[in-house]
Order: sequence, then structure tokens, then C-alpha cells
Amino acid sequence: MGFRILIALAALLSLAPIARAQDFPAVERQSLYVPVRDGTRLAVNIYRPADENGAVQKQLPVIFVFTPYRARFVNAEGEIEEAALSDRLALRSLIKAGYVVAVADIRGKGASFGSRRGFQDRTEAQDGYDLVEWLADQPFSSGAVGMVGCSYLGGTTMHTASTAPPSLRAIFTGATDWDKYEFVRRGGITAQFNTRPDEPLSDDLASVPVDADEDGALLREAVAQHAVNTPMAGLWYSMPYRDSVSPLTGNAFWEEVAIWRYADAIRKAGIATYLWSNWKDEPTGQVIVAAENLGSRLLIGPGSHCVPPPGFDFTGEIRRFFDFHLKGIANGLEEQPRVTYWSDEGEGGYVRTDSLPGADARTVAYYLSADEGEDLALAARPGPNASDAFTVDYDVSSNEYFAFWPGPLDEHGVVYTSAPLDHPIDLLGYPVAHLEIAADRDDADVFVYLEQVAPGGKVDVLSFGRLKISHRSTSEAPWDNLGLPWHSGNKADVAPLAVGETARLSIAMMPLSHRFEPGSRLRFVVTGADPRQRNLADVRQDPAPRLTIVRGWDAGSRIDLPVRPAGSRAGADGASGSSGTVGRKIGEPAGSGPYPAVAQARDDTPGYTFYRPQVLPRDPLPLVLWGNGGCRDNGLSASHALRELASHGFLVIANGAPREEQPIAGALQPSAMPGALPSPAERRPDETTVAQFLAAIDWAESANADPADPLYGRIDTSRLAVMGHSCGGLQALAAGADPRVDTVVVYGSGVYNRPGTGLSGVQVSKDDLGKLHTPIAYILGGPSDIAYPNGTDDFRRIDHVPVMLANLPVGHGGTFASVNGGEWARAGAQWLRWQLNRDEDAAREFVGPECRLCTRDGWSVERKQFPEAR
Repeated sequence: MGFRILIALAALLSLAPIARAQDFPAVERQSLYVPVRDGTRLAVNIYRPADENGAVQKQLPVIFVFTPYRARFVNAEGEIEEAALSDRLALRSLIKAGYVVAVADIRGKGASFGSRRGFQDRTEAQDGYDLVEWLADQPFSSGAVGMVGCSYLGGTTMHTASTAPPSLRAIFTGATDWDKYEFVRRGGITAQFNTRPDEPLSDDLASVPVDADEDGALLREAVAQHAVNTPMAGLWYSMPYRDSVSPLTGNAFWEEVAIWRYADAIRKAGIATYLWSNWKDEPTGQVIVAAENLGSRLLIGPGSHCVPPPGFDFTGEIRRFFDFHLKGIANGLEEQPRVTYWSDEGEGGYVRTDSLPGADARTVAYYLSADEGEDLALAARPGPNASDAFTVDYDVSSNEYFAFWPGPLDEHGVVYTSAPLDHPIDLLGYPVAHLEIAADRDDADVFVYLEQVAPGGKVDVLSFGRLKISHRSTSEAPWDNLGLPWHSGNKADVAPLAVGETARLSIAMMPLSHRFEPGSRLRFVVTGADPRQRNLADVRQDPAPRLTIVRGWDAGSRIDLPVRPAGSRAGADGASGSSGTVGRKIGEPAGSGPYPAVAQARDDTPGYTFYRPQVLPRDPLPLVLWGNGGCRDNGLSASHALRELASHGFLVIANGAPREEQPIAGALQPSAMPGALPSPAERRPDETTVAQFLAAIDWAESANADPADPLYGRIDTSRLAVMGHSCGGLQALAAGADPRVDTVVVYGSGVYNRPGTGLSGVQVSKDDLGKLHTPIAYILGGPSDIAYPNGTDDFRRIDHVPVMLANLPVGHGGTFASVNGGEWARAGAQWLRWQLNRDEDAAREFVGPECRLCTRDGWSVERKQFPEAR
């Protein structure tokens, strides 16, 4: 039997500063058991807007919450607590605003029957589907259902959405996971989330029985079934690898509960998604990744786990979201930028934008080093080769039952501290730690922390990460991982480390938005244990491991910090004399190589466009210079191809500012015959020059030697290629005489057969071919390529250096407009790997009678003065 809850005027005013005409001052509740597809009865509490006449007799949209924490229960003080009457997730305000709110206990918890097979398994997801459709079919329902939740409730929201119920239109979800394995066993190590002991059955017995269960007999019967629930912590501890089979569920359970596997179903169902979290909450890293992969709206506040973001109309945002998607109210939501996040720049405030936090951040490296007094330090340059050893300290336990965020651990590991900053640093995004490490045994846990030490000595932990040494291998994630290092956790990718050997650990840390004020110091801490490891007593090794961190020029151990774009503030990286050198990122990371690459503009070099791996690899980047077709001043003219080249670990500098990027084309349609050359009067003058082309080498050497530059120490100018297309190919041929050049690649180009005609003013003749001193590759588009006669003639004339002529019948424009630059770019990347990196596998693309390019469909290849196959 339902009853009515009247809200006093004072309470009503506290919930909403401005009363609205459509607000309903009261609530009518009923509770009942609803059977799902296998007959299990789930306890559902329904709250309907009401006035003095009772429940509103009109069909309204429904907000559904699916909880393991009991929809209604009696607390220790004997008071009844009801999730729907709290405004932490705006539920009470939504009822008042004309929504029906339904809160159900999941099976195996609260007043519901059944038992949990596994934590957020497919059964629970299907239960959510059944309840959504049941609610949509009720007389009080308009048929439109939304869901809201945070933490476990956020997980039930996502898993219900993954089943694509037809009536589920929108979800507002907080602090949830995208990949359960990485969330619980990040880096192969369990911590605080999902590992606490299960609640005793007495907690469930404190649930308020449904209305028809007046003596509580059904409640007691339901709770008795909970005794065989699969234990939460035991489930996760039983699966050390991503592909482990759980002895408790009999399957690869990590995969069953991975939301990313169901992302297509959520997108195809058209369910609107709004994800949120807080900077001081570990799930935030996965929430940002999920938002990117789902195309979701995103909100990040400054607080802790599931705390409504302070200083933000959180309740109003939830209501506007559901008003738009469930009621069809035109409230401007569609014009609102997709992302909102807290920034503590200045006095602090919220930023609205269409880009993810840190999407255009530049990387500034702080190297593990030592100062003149031999104190361990963070510095702009690596310093002499050295090592720092410490013994793992397991005495890090905390009395805090659920530590959402760690405290300082400097007394339990090795500590590197920067000098006081003379400029502010604004960080936004994910720091990444790169450690060269050794151990006195084949495996150990490694934890890293980024801290701020204020001028007065106060220490705040800002970000952290963890990785088991045996899980150090990196792989490509099966989703867009924002360019961050990813460790699969599959058993085949886990390998012990031989004693005496070192290994590189790349650890993605928690994202942050934080300003370091002048006078504060950055501190980087490495430990072998963390107080949030609930099973610390079980994983403790005796004697404790001794870990050695190797630093210096050879090792390159460092932390890469995501610094806000230079346009926001000169000197943002805190290095003395820095003027803010890197501007906006252009487009998204791309390329088939191991390092997805980005295009960038730099404020200090406006005449160039830069392409580099988004996450810089360990080794310095060989340098590649590029000349554009037509010698045009547009460094984006071949952007798809240049990202492809850079993704293989090269820094590519294109002549010309980043002016216009061409869309990816469909099927290539090369011309059957070469076009006619324009007359000299018709020819447009060149917009870039060979001198500008070669000046990029000097710039690269300067940037590589500047400690304030984000590419400091990251460019290898001793390995240099010059490349170009059409007129830009002529620039490459002219520049190829420079003694610093190691190889030349020309696309759709060649020195003109008849002097005085053509499309370019580049001063290069057939006689100049004799000045080339490196291996050369001509990549042409076949007989229909306007440059075909010139390039083939060059090939015939060159008889003093290795030279290749490779033709693919695609015409003068080649395949640059295809995804990743198509076949032309693929062949060019392999050539660079061979010539600049001495990669023997890449060499087999070109060397030997059965070279891979020679036998690849469509290609014809000729070679002279070539090395023999080995």
C-alpha cells in the first residue's frame, strides 16, 4: 500500500532556490516484487510525484536506479533511509520536477531474491533490461526511461545500457569503469576498488520489506538466498591475468564484465550518455577514456569519489540532460559544449569546451637526476648515468577503511624533488612515468606518485600509477586509449625479469588539472607497496625486494607532464626563459605504426608543420624533412601520410604553415593520361624554398639542445631523411646534396627533362644528380603520373649510389589522400625504417629478388647499385 511524503516549505526551498510552476511538493511511494526473465523476484521501490490530491495521474518519464546498497533500509539509529529521497544524484529534485523515480535492489542484495553469480555480470545486465522495459510499460510511464548512478550504481547503469533496452533513452553515469580488469587490477596489481569484504547478511536483513511483505517473511526468505553469492574480492583475486578463467564463474570473467566490449551496442542503440567524475577519484582516468570512445558528454569536478561537484549546478545539469532527452524540452543542451571540467587556474572555475581535458597538452619531461649536492632531483636534463636502490617497505598500512586517494609516501621509497619553480605550471591530462628499473628477483610491484610541495612544506599527492614489473610489455589497446601506454595483462604478455637485467616501465598515471604556483616544487616518489592494497599481507615478499632505478642519459628515466597549451601562458612549463613553444594539436592521432602521431604547430616556428608520436618513445626521433606538392605553403597537404611516417617513430617537419587539411578520400581514380604542363606564364610561384627546407635542420638541432624545449634531447639529427612530393620532391633532390642527409625519397617527381619548363622554380638540374651521396627512392604513380618521364630518366642516369624506382599506377597524386597515406606512405615508412633505423625486417621490403614490395600487388620495382639480400 502506497503512502505520501509531504515536503515542508523550508525543505522545499533548500532543494531549489527558485520554485517552478510545474514542481510537485510531495511523493507517493509503493514497493513490490517484479519477476525478471528467469523468475527471480527483484524488490522495486517506485516514487511518483504527488500533490495534495495524491499521485499525479499523468504519464511521466521514469528515472531508474539499480543498486546493491539497499533502496530502503533501517540505519543504526533506527531511521529509514531511502535512496530516492536523497539529492546526491538529484533524485528528489527529479521527482519534484515531474519524473517517476524507481530504485531496485540488484539480485542477491537488499530485499531482492536470488544470488549474485558475479559482480556486474550479464545476468545483472539482463535484469536491468527487464526492469527498464517493465517500467516503460506501466500506466504511470510515458515509455521513456533514463538511468542515473555513480560507482557501483554507475556500473549497473552502463551494463543495463549495454543490453540496449528499447525504452532506455539516456544515462547519467559517474565514477564507473570502462575496462574492469584495468580498473581492479591496473598494471596487474589489485588495490582498494572492488576488493573490500562483502557486507554481512545482517545488512540485507535491515532492508525495509516491500509493501505486501508485512511480517518480513519474504525478506528473510530472499536474504537466505544471498548466502551463496560469489564473493567479490575472491572473484577478482582468483584471476591474475586478463584472460584468466575464474574458478568461481567458470569463464574469462574479466571479458564478460568489460564495458568496452559492448560499446557498439550502446552507440547503435542511440542511448544518450553523460559521464562524470572528479579529479581526486581513481575512476576518472577510465571515465575520460569512456567518454572519448562513446562520444559522451563529460563533467569532471574537483572533489573525491561520487561527491557532487562543488560550485556547479549538478542537480540542474542532471535535470536539463533528462529534460532534453526524455521530455523533449528545447533547453539549449544541444548547443552546450560537450565537456565541462574544473580548473584551479587563478581562483578556480569550470571550463566548457568540446575537447577532452589535455587533448592539446604538450609533453614536458622532468628527468630523474641529482643536484650539485647529490640530492635526488627532477630536472630538465637527464644528468650523468647513475642508479638509486631501495628496499621495498611494506609498513605503509593506513587506518582508513576505504582510501580513495593516497597520502604522501615519501618515507617509504625513493624521492626526486625539483628546484622551486620560478614560473607557474598548469597541468592538464595524464602524466606518464618512464622508469628503467632492475630488481633482485624476477618480479615486484612498482608504485609512482606525483606530488606538490608547497613553499610552506605542505604536500599534496596529485597523481599516481602502478605496474607489476612482469606486466611491463606494452600493446595496442582495443579502444582509443588517448595515446597512453597500455598493458594487456594477458598471460602470454607477462614475463619475469632476469636478475641483473633492467626493464623499461611505462606507467600511465591518473589524470589531473592542477596549477603549480611559483615557489612550489614537483616531487616524484617511487615505492614498492601502497596502503590501498587490501591484500598486502598476502602479496608481501620476505625478504622484501630491492629495486634499483637507473637514470641518466642512457636510461632516460623521467616523468612526462601534460602542460597546457602555450597560448594560455608564456613560460607554462616553469623552465626559466621558456616562452611557450608549442601551440595547438591539429586533428586526431593517426598512423599504423606503434606510436600514433599528431600534427602540431609551434609558435616559435610559424613556417612549419610538425608531426610526431603523441607519446614520445624511449629513443630519440630521427628527423625527416618534407616538401609539399606545388611547393605550397601548406604543411597539411599530405597530413595523412606524414602522420603515418611519424607513427613509426620519426619527427617529420613539413615546409609550410598548417593551413588546410584534406579529407580522407574514397576509392582512388587516377587519370589515364598525364596532364599537360602549364606555360611559364600560368605557373604559380613557389611559396616555399629549399633554404627554408634545410633551415629546419638548424631548428631541430637548437630545439634538441634547449632544456626548456619539450623536444629537448628527443631528436636525433644524425639520422636525417629528406622527402617530398612533386615540386617538394625537387626540393628534396636539391637538399639531398647536403652532407647531413642520409637518404632521399621523392614522390611523383624528378628533375625536368627539358630545362626552363615545368611547375617549379627549384634550381636543380640533371647534373646535380651527381651530387647526391645517399640511397635514393623514386616512388611514382605510373605512366599517368605527370612526373613519370622525369623520374624514370633520373633513375637511368644515377649510377653512383643505390637507387630504386618503384611504380604504382595511381597517377600523380598518389595515395596520400587515403587512410594513413595509403601504399605510397606505407612504402615510405618502410624505407625510413631501413635507411635511418637499420631495421632488417624493413630492408626485406626492398632487398633481394623476392623483396616484399617487388611481389606486392600493383607495384613494379627496379633497383641499381643495391645491396645483396642477407
